[in-house]
Amino acid sequence: MSKDELDQAPGAGLGSTDLGSAGVRSAEPDAPDFDHTWSLLRDTAEVHAARGEVAPLVRDLIASLTEDPLGEEDTTTRLTEALDSPRARSAREARARIRADLQNEVRTR
Repeated sequence: MSKDELDQAPGAGLGSTDLGSAGVRSAEPDAPDFDHTWSLLRDTAEVHAARGEVAPLVRDLIASLTEDPLGEEDTTTRLTEALDSPRARSAREARARIRADLQNEVRTR
């Protein structure tokens, strides 16, 4: 949404639409920070999606280990498959990028 569209939106008189002066990254696709923000959103979505896929598998393993702490023959294999899946590896890489970006933000402030 452009600044002009924001100025005409309901409630426009409630505050400034000059997002640049407030230190907020612009939502305009042509803005230089848009790609950076979009990549952070993709990384965040990747992490949450992977957690949603891996969590039930790990929860089941924890439940079975609670009943039998020695586990079954395939407990280690199932855990390794869950944690070393391409989706889990991709999420760990995305989480590392997010962490690095946040550390960079803290250093620059």
